Amino acid sequence: MNSSLTPDRELRKVIETAARAESNLCWACGTCDNECPINGASNRLSPRKIVRLANYGLLDELLGAPEIWYCLTCYRCFDGCPNRVKPAEVIQFIREEALRRQIVKWDMVQSYKKLFGLFQRVRWHATVRCMDGELNSVSEQQWYQWLETPVELRRTNITPKGVANRTVYFRQAADSNITLCLTCSECTNCCPVFHERSIFDPQAIIRMVNMGLTEELLGSPSIWLCIGCGRCSQACTQTVKGKEIIARLRRMAIDGGYVSPQLPRRLKKAEKLIYPRLLDEIDACFDFSSGRIPITATG
Repeated sequence: MNSSLTPDRELRKVIETAARAESNLCWACGTCDNECPINGASNRLSPRKIVRLANYGLLDELLGAPEIWYCLTCYRCFDGCPNRVKPAEVIQFIREEALRRQIVKWDMVQSYKKLFGLFQRVRWHATVRCMDGELNSVSEQQWYQWLETPVELRRTNITPKGVANRTVYFRQAADSNITLCLTCSECTNCCPVFHERSIFDPQAIIRMVNMGLTEELLGSPSIWLCIGCGRCSQACTQTVKGKEIIARLRRMAIDGGYVSPQLPRRLKKAEKLIYPRLLDEIDACFDFSSGRIPITATG
């Protein structure tokens, strides 16, 4: 970072007001960095740094930072923060400002969104490998094969099992309001990692549990693709807690022997293989060849 940068109080107020992220409460304790999966996998995204730049009013530095496009919007930074600061909201404001000022073009953002959607295929395939054993490497050929190959949607005849013991136990223990689901699709519409129904669809998961098809879910890689942002729970008009439902499914899958207890560790290891590749693709998508976005437009 350029040591001659001068804090700007007025721009700090602009960011605080627009982002509504409580960034002024930041202690710079680093909990957000520790919670961030991208930072843990690549050391290329520091939510703390972004919040600090915001608190100094260094808007141009933020607008030119490639890191603002690396965020998964999983909100783990917010969940872990003792002061409930929302780094992801700062990032969202900066992204919108960069687009408004035409520092990044609309077609670039559309390509970025498409890339993020295709990346969920990579996550699905990596999860399948981790369910079978360790994933020790991902070649460039394998990466692009996973990225470009759709996951086939399973088409089988399903018979509801409304009285299945596991389903009754799940409904009683999860405290998730799952039977209130109206299948309105709001959870799916707001989910940041929903792009293809065959890969991950929160509504389909909730629907399957309500139909007594818990057994089919416990061996599925889909329940491991949730990033835990909780948007499905927040958006649901019926207060169905999708995040909690999926968390319980994961525990049931491990406790029931459907997956290895080592799967969460394997997935963490896999993230260190696939997330850095995603960031490289994002750099190419926005042409971040210099390591910084050129600021040529004015606000």
